[in-house]
Amino acid sequence: MFENIRADIMRVHRSSAPLRPIDVLHSFWINYGLQALAIYRFGRWLSSVRKHCISWPFTIPLYPVYWVLSAWARNAYGINLDQSANIAPGFYINHFGGVEVRNCIIGPHCNIQQHAKVGGKNTDMRPVIGERVWIGAHSRVCANVNVGNGAAIGVGAVVTQDVPGHCLVLGNPSRIAQRDYDNRALL
Repeated sequence: MFENIRADIMRVHRSSAPLRPIDVLHSFWINYGLQALAIYRFGRWLSSVRKHCISWPFTIPLYPVYWVLSAWARNAYGINLDQSANIAPGFYINHFGGVEVRNCIIGPHCNIQQHAKVGGKNTDMRPVIGERVWIGAHSRVCANVNVGNGAAIGVGAVVTQDVPGHCLVLGNPSRIAQRDYDNRALL
């Protein structure tokens, strides 16, 4: 859990240099996406520790804390990171409001913008997002698709088919607008 949170913090700072504790606290204070992501990581840690019977006396009292924090992030910031999602380290929520991530697999160092939705309530549908993918504002990835490494999903795009790596997709339904696209400036 702590290594994942550390990678998330380093992603916010866009640096690999060691950070002072005051920098870390400042990041949590001003970055609502980082707060919601830390709550998500805490819930995933509770789920993984729950499997060991010896830890039950310590973890059972922490579940109400997680539920309250999770509800607070959903209601205060509009960020819903469901425990059914598998989010790799280095995830970055650029702007709060309307972000919903559930029943999906997201690779390392991905960005998501406001009012974007990845996955859905249907457990048969499980999108897989590759590494270093940028997901634009108001976009939807709600089909059982694979999004390749380095792809960029444009603002308002609705992904219904697989997206190859290093492509920019736009539109509803999404279509490839540019191949060999370099999304490093967006990330």
